[in-house]
Amino acid sequence: MGNEVANPFGGSVAMVDREEMAKRAAASAQSGARGGAPDSSEYLNFSGKRGVYQLGQDKAQVQNDELWLLNIASFEDGYVCWKGGKPAAQRMANIFGAGYPVAVPSDDEGGPFDKGRGEGWSFAKGWVSKSLDTDRQAYFRVNSVSGVSEMADLIEEVAQRMAGGEPCWPVFSYDNEEFEAQGYKNFKPKFPVSGWLTDEQVTAYAKGDLDLDDVLGGEEKPAVTKAPDPAEQQTTGRRRRRSA
Repeated sequence: MGNEVANPFGGSVAMVDREEMAKRAAASAQSGARGGAPDSSEYLNFSGKRGVYQLGQDKAQVQNDELWLLNIASFEDGYVCWKGGKPAAQRMANIFGAGYPVAVPSDDEGGPFDKGRGEGWSFAKGWVSKSLDTDRQAYFRVNSVSGVSEMADLIEEVAQRMAGGEPCWPVFSYDNEEFEAQGYKNFKPKFPVSGWLTDEQVTAYAKGDLDLDDVLGGEEKPAVTKAPDPAEQQTTGRRRRRSA
């Protein structure tokens, strides 16, 4: 049975056919304009050379202990065209939407390309998440092989949980891992999960009725929240959800 899940991303997420959503998420996990990303999302950029995440026009640096809720209805697959050292075009689609899968670009579309500089089309994945510390909403897209692989791993776990009827909304962090390639130090994104929420918990959190301290600490049901101390909220806003 499907249901509407009120969520912190605005509006509601239509969980109409869990089995079909699980299949599409699983297919996306196997896959080597902003599609379904809401207009309220800011771009989250990751530097593979520095291992740094920066959000929005103010380039706010995201800390690796900041917790985020992943919008499992926002997964995108597609292609990004790099030219002149920057993205020149993109073709992305929400994996649960009518426009999926997107057409594969031809090798010369948008060319000519300097292959020696890494120009051309690359497979990409994207999603939307929301900071439980700041309430800022991020659209994250990556087309590096390592980044796509890490995103696919988390999407596959979501698909398995969705298919099995388990809590499938991950609370996670944007982290990184250092590696060496061709003698150069690089970083790849990592997405360690702190806990998983049910549809009911996501709805309760969206309404301000859920204290994530209890959920991440192992409690089974939403706790009754009290008005947070303003000083405490600055440091633990992700858990002491604004309930006033």
